[in-house]
Amino acid sequence: MKHQSAGTIAATSDRDIPVIRLQTDAELREMYEFGKTLGQGSFGTVYEATHVKTQTKWAIKEVRKPAAGSSKFRMLDNEINILKQVNHAHIIHLEATYNTPTKICLVTELCRGGSLKQLLQQKKFFTEDETRQIIYCLADAVVYLHKRDIVHRDLKPENILVKNSLNEDDGRFDIKVADFGLSVKEDGVGIKNILTEACGTLLYMAPEMMSGRGYSHWCDVWSIGVIMFMLLCGEPPFVSETKEKLLKKIMSKEVRFTQPIWATVSDGGKYLLSCLLKADPAYRMSAHQLLENPWMTGDTTVPLGPSNVLEMMRHYMVIKEAGTETENASPYTSSKDMLEPRLAFIDLSSERDGSCEKNAEIHPEHSTCRPSTSTKLSFSGEKWSTQLSATPQQSEDKKDFSTGQNLTCDSTKADEKGHSSSSKAEMPLQPSRIVKKQQMEL
Repeated sequence: MKHQSAGTIAATSDRDIPVIRLQTDAELREMYEFGKTLGQGSFGTVYEATHVKTQTKWAIKEVRKPAAGSSKFRMLDNEINILKQVNHAHIIHLEATYNTPTKICLVTELCRGGSLKQLLQQKKFFTEDETRQIIYCLADAVVYLHKRDIVHRDLKPENILVKNSLNEDDGRFDIKVADFGLSVKEDGVGIKNILTEACGTLLYMAPEMMSGRGYSHWCDVWSIGVIMFMLLCGEPPFVSETKEKLLKKIMSKEVRFTQPIWATVSDGGKYLLSCLLKADPAYRMSAHQLLENPWMTGDTTVPLGPSNVLEMMRHYMVIKEAGTETENASPYTSSKDMLEPRLAFIDLSSERDGSCEKNAEIHPEHSTCRPSTSTKLSFSGEKWSTQLSATPQQSEDKKDFSTGQNLTCDSTKADEKGHSSSSKAEMPLQPSRIVKKQQMEL
């Protein structure tokens, strides 16, 4: 299954949303014909409405004016400001704002399918293909927000609206992210821009938000993981009555797939969930990585590689440690046997004159070629270099495959005493000595 990102539709700057002041509350009823109630909460009531002149249908959210400077006032003002900045196929569209003496009214696109929470309560759970459609739309919207430094901070099924009922759109899901009251626009990256205010709904709140140490846009990815988990099995991955107990539960155990329904979910889907629900945000998958994940296109296999850079580094360290353990268990016991495999990392095959490789360091006091600190001998670094320095000096022979002769990097003092005469006889003359000999003969 191939998806087309809606991000290309949304590459626009702040939209010019009209703010219309009305003298009385009744004026709005003259402009719109109000229909059934779509939802009601502590902030206000949402109605289905028809614009009298154009006969277009909209949703109107009526909110009683909060006191200036109150938290409700700031949230409402924040939501309007952010909705003015966004234009995306999977984010609720704000058409106009009306300001009456007692109310503030937001005119948005109409979503007939209700909220994702209502749909989940009806269906109990979604199939993997249905979940894929929903999560793709959600990830697409979140990637768009994060590119604009907007963090939603309250992603949950109640704040995700379904555009049409399933029988109206060939069973396909078209969702809209809504309710930006707790959203915030970051000023960029860096320690000064780390968010610290714990907000949102506990069940979907990322552990770093609960810890009080600061958080960033990665908290939205955790919420997506919780939503995906609930869509597939109908239950949240972690449940607790208090923030402290929930945080302890999340930090002490990884996500588990114990319900029988998980047998119907692919390994790729479960692996993706484990990447989204990483307690440490540094190891958590990003919204963009989620959008590009093969599972989104119907590939249900588990990827072979790590999910992010830190996972790759940790994977490398595991391999490195395993390699070190294997080397420690090597059957070689003599100092010479232990030294030779390590020096094999130095390429001497191109040398013809018996000298050490150019990155090696010569120590006249021992007449021995040693690898310098700039030469990388192995992936286990310090341990091998320590063994090298503690090993008695040995002569290292390399064969010149072009001549069939052995090249000797150096000779020990014992060899010099035992074979001094033969060594002098067999030692090839240096170019400078050859010139002097020729001159004497002339």
